[in-house]
Amino acid sequence: MNNFEFYNPVKIIYGPGEAARAGAVVAQHGKKALIVTYSDVSFFGDLFDRLHSSLAQSGVAYVDCQVATANPKISEAERGIALGKEHQADVVLGVGGGSAMDLAKVIAAGIIYPHDIRRMIKFTHRDAAYQIPPKAALPLVLIPTLPATASEMNPTAVITDEVTNRKSYVWEPACLYAKASILDPTLTLTLPRYQTACGAVDAISHVAEPFLFSDEATFGNLALHDRLQMAVIKTLYENAPKVLQNPADVALRGLMQFSATIALNGWLTCGVQGWTPMHQMGHVLSSHFGATHGATLACMMLAWMRHFAARKQNARFRLFAGQLFGTEDLLAAADAFEAYMQGLGVQTRISQLGCTAADVGALAQGAVDVSFSADDTLASIPPITREEVEAIYALAL
Repeated sequence: MNNFEFYNPVKIIYGPGEAARAGAVVAQHGKKALIVTYSDVSFFGDLFDRLHSSLAQSGVAYVDCQVATANPKISEAERGIALGKEHQADVVLGVGGGSAMDLAKVIAAGIIYPHDIRRMIKFTHRDAAYQIPPKAALPLVLIPTLPATASEMNPTAVITDEVTNRKSYVWEPACLYAKASILDPTLTLTLPRYQTACGAVDAISHVAEPFLFSDEATFGNLALHDRLQMAVIKTLYENAPKVLQNPADVALRGLMQFSATIALNGWLTCGVQGWTPMHQMGHVLSSHFGATHGATLACMMLAWMRHFAARKQNARFRLFAGQLFGTEDLLAAADAFEAYMQGLGVQTRISQLGCTAADVGALAQGAVDVSFSADDTLASIPPITREEVEAIYALAL
């Protein structure tokens, strides 16, 4: 096992009905809350009436910041920062899926950030000196409503600069962990079927990537990390269809919710050398075509499996296929995985997202611009060249 440090200070409050404690939890960290959520909250029913009441009963004033959209943007963060400053917010409450929670993080840091917030984001690996990570943020409380990104328990935010059409990260353990996150599975009951399915695929990908791109010299077949990671993958994989068949089953919803949190809270990657090339390529699809994040990852996982079927360096892929699909034939496993995701109702081809063969070059350039290292490769095991990125996008059409 590689040397590592692990730190995760997020207090998790889990259980049906626990959202009622929001006011008391927020009151521990501030007296004026900026509630960051989506521009359209109609699908939440009376959730915000209940949150407003809980905050008021705990003596917390609040202002709603309904600016988030799917694949949140710098302009939305700027609006939220201005609103937070105007109302002198001293705590941020993020409510929603990964987009709302990530935006809440950028806003919480941006309210006290002394620079243009674009400098907070690492939009290119080629100019790391440009980035100035945030050193402080207002206290954050997060209430996830979509099991997917684990933003509620990690120090990462993803955001798109619509001026450059680049989607990238800010990662800062010093200030972007939430003080507390409330995981109430009843809040996921009103999720549309498509978002539920895409969230499950997203969560699976969060574990599949460290499984596929770990250091083979360190980890043998089914070592500790392999077993932990595969247990989470199988839990998500086996239960996603059950949730779609029984959407009112709170116990199943809760199982998916906490599995998604575990998938990217750092537990499963301690001591693992892992990379996220599928995510990097998926982000370009989101920024260029507005595609749902989980759908982009469905397309990318399948294309990577098919690409590596022809490569000698595919032992981790064969192990993944054997554990999940009972075969080391990557093409057969990819076909089975595609049929599974189609059964969930998630797109599996980038042509379904609006891409054509003519777009492949621009997509590859987008990956180069944001995610390529100084040696002109995309971090992976083994590293991937631009030509291979184009080939993978082409396989995904």
